Amino acid sequence: MSERVRIEPTADVWPCTVDAIRNFEVRPEPVESLRPAGRRARAAARWDGQSQPTVRVLDKPTPQTLTVSWCDARTGHYGYQTWRVNIARRAGVCVLTGRPIEAGDMVYCPRANGTPPGNAGAMIVASGIGW
Repeated sequence: MSERVRIEPTADVWPCTVDAIRNFEVRPEPVESLRPAGRRARAAARWDGQSQPTVRVLDKPTPQTLTVSWCDARTGHYGYQTWRVNIARRAGVCVLTGRPIEAGDMVYCPRANGTPPGNAGAMIVASGIGW
């Protein structure tokens, strides 16, 4: 800390705090020095169908969407995630019922706004939703 900051026991705390913030010296390091040379950033975890997440359908706000709670130690926790109805592009397993899914089946998938979520590969069979 800088030598210019001095706290007196009888001084008002707020002016001392403001003075300390003004005198605080920050020297940002270049981003390259934060990661050892030759190492790339680790890719975000993606759900691979091996773990068994806790999945609950919370709501069905529209005929095309579900609100889902997803909790998985590897891919994270999505407490209030929107899933949209789609046509399955590949075969898989329903994370809610365990039923097999064939390519071409109607399924719900997590909606991605920008970066795909960790559970982007998960599907719920549309016929398994009894709402």
